[in-house]
Amino acid sequence: MRRSLLFMTLFAIYAATSAIVAQQMESTRNGGNIVKFTPGQELAIGQFLKAHPNMLQANCTTLGLTEDACLESYKEWHETTVAAKAVPQSQYAAWGNYSHHQSADLVVPFFSKTSVNNWGWRRWEIVVFEPIGPDRFKPIVALTDSWGVCFDGILYHPVRKRVEFWYKSMGGDIRWNGTTFVGHLTKGD
Repeated sequence: MRRSLLFMTLFAIYAATSAIVAQQMESTRNGGNIVKFTPGQELAIGQFLKAHPNMLQANCTTLGLTEDACLESYKEWHETTVAAKAVPQSQYAAWGNYSHHQSADLVVPFFSKTSVNNWGWRRWEIVVFEPIGPDRFKPIVALTDSWGVCFDGILYHPVRKRVEFWYKSMGGDIRWNGTTFVGHLTKGD
């Protein structure tokens, strides 16, 4: 009886904690997908935005995409992800055990509300939320640069072992160097 009670208690604790470990993808009524972050991830993103009030989290709404443009952009991202033999997660977030800790890291793009030049470019920051405890995260800005108000997608590339992102004719990657996350921007033509 005691063993049974102990097992049920441990199972209940496991079930309660495992429910907050992973983010979930949900389909929208129009065929798109959105990511539902864990409560700890939501809190970390909210705290980052509170500390950086001029920044917005990149998504279809903040980028000003119409519903049709958002669906087309999602379709292109999904095709690119499948072609790279990557696991489709979210067009605007990637997660995995990149720093080889017990919990998954979360990578999210942000951009400034105001332009930084006459072309309307924004300051972009690719932020990795590194786990520091059960469903607790600290933000690490892995890359800061400026480009237009566009972001086509992000994925973890399984062959190159890095998070990659792209927009128009530019792109970049984020990787764990054994100590911290570092980003590299590759400018196209």
